[in-house]
Amino acid sequence: MANFNQTSLGKFQYKDLEQLKADVQELNLSIQVSEDLSVLGRPVSLKNHVIPNSLATLPMEGGDADANGSPTEMTLRKYEKMARGGAGLIWVEAVSVTKDGRSNDKQLWIKEDNWEDFKALNDLIKKTAREAYGPDFNPITIIQLNHSGRYHKVNGKPSPVIATHKQRLDDRLGIDDTYPLVTDDYLDELQATFLSAARLSRKAGFDGVDIKACHGYLLCELLSAFEREGRYGGSFENRTRMMLEVVDAVKKDAQCEGLILATRMNIYDAQPYPQGWGVSEASGSNIDLTEPKLLMQLLLDRGVEVFGLTMGNPYFIPHINKPYDMGAYVPDEMAIESCERLIREIGSIQQDFPQAVVVGVGYSWFRQFAAQVAAGSAKQGLCRMAGFGREAIAYPDFARDILTHEALNRSLVCISCSKCSELKSKIGTCGCVVRDADVYLPMYKNLKSKEAADQAVETAAQPVTGSQTASKEVR
Repeated sequence: MANFNQTSLGKFQYKDLEQLKADVQELNLSIQVSEDLSVLGRPVSLKNHVIPNSLATLPMEGGDADANGSPTEMTLRKYEKMARGGAGLIWVEAVSVTKDGRSNDKQLWIKEDNWEDFKALNDLIKKTAREAYGPDFNPITIIQLNHSGRYHKVNGKPSPVIATHKQRLDDRLGIDDTYPLVTDDYLDELQATFLSAARLSRKAGFDGVDIKACHGYLLCELLSAFEREGRYGGSFENRTRMMLEVVDAVKKDAQCEGLILATRMNIYDAQPYPQGWGVSEASGSNIDLTEPKLLMQLLLDRGVEVFGLTMGNPYFIPHINKPYDMGAYVPDEMAIESCERLIREIGSIQQDFPQAVVVGVGYSWFRQFAAQVAAGSAKQGLCRMAGFGREAIAYPDFARDILTHEALNRSLVCISCSKCSELKSKIGTCGCVVRDADVYLPMYKNLKSKEAADQAVETAAQPVTGSQTASKEVR
């Protein structure tokens, strides 16, 4: 077997760009690398807006809202740092459209009595960016509107809202096939709730709204509701109905006039048919982008301009969408291969739909060489913009350093340790434990201390077996 620069666990160990290029060639991967980063500084033109460069912060849910769903000082702190970082597109994290759609009690939630708090957040982003880069610098802000579906929690406990049964995901939540599905009437009413949230987002000053349909949340789950009956399941027309009708409602609404339409959308669930979207009916979990490409065209026809395409389910198979060095399990592939799948398959859609603004992903794992991989992808026409999620919370100045210094600082980059994801899944709050340690390391230490204490109590409560008794007597 070839002597790759990664270990068998797939950890990043590249000392220079040549080592990375050598592994790409040895593994016969399609990853492109460019040392000319100028492509990432190009403005991106939309119908009525211009994104000032080709770099985006991707939505990373912080779980730091107040009891009313409004941004707190921690929320403002995060986005102020991102705005100062210089990315042309600030894609604001998942904001719930309804109480029973929140992923936890600290998720942002926009509604009639707090939209002005969201206006303050948007105003802060714009003001901070102008102060840092001049009065003509105007980062585009897109707010992500979401219903968390099966990942809805109340008081830290799962309270799933599901559109269809998926056995492996149901088992993880401890529910069975008797657990009720949301009704068609509920979904009909939810469309109006999404529209209301979009109207409030427009009042708050955001440039665009993202109708979120990724990572196993409700609108994403509907895309693979092959086994659901009624108006929202079975046929392609029914499974895409919710997403398309919400987009139509926002597009046609006078109060939403001028909003950029965007979506963060799965193209591949990595779950076998009929449990997954973007998979082959004939061969397990193999990729088949026929239906995602059909949906892309329908969305483009309706005026959707910006696409944050992604894959997988971070609650179940996180290595698919967030390749890592450390995580809850060891994947059966190297992280660089997971990255390549994201870049390659999303790139194939960008090439089929060159008029779309596709925001590429899969770069953060490459650490100080992420910009060269992003630039290589952009030069090959695999994306119109390069997006960074984990990187943006670890290294909010990433865009400034790429565009000004033509390099990322290896001492500041995300190290794909998955601690941000662990915080999110266990306490609802998410941040970089390594690079923003003053704020998030104490949270992480408290979490681990509590886990250790709980484990000690559980161990002490276990009955002593005969063999354990005998062993104690010998000592």
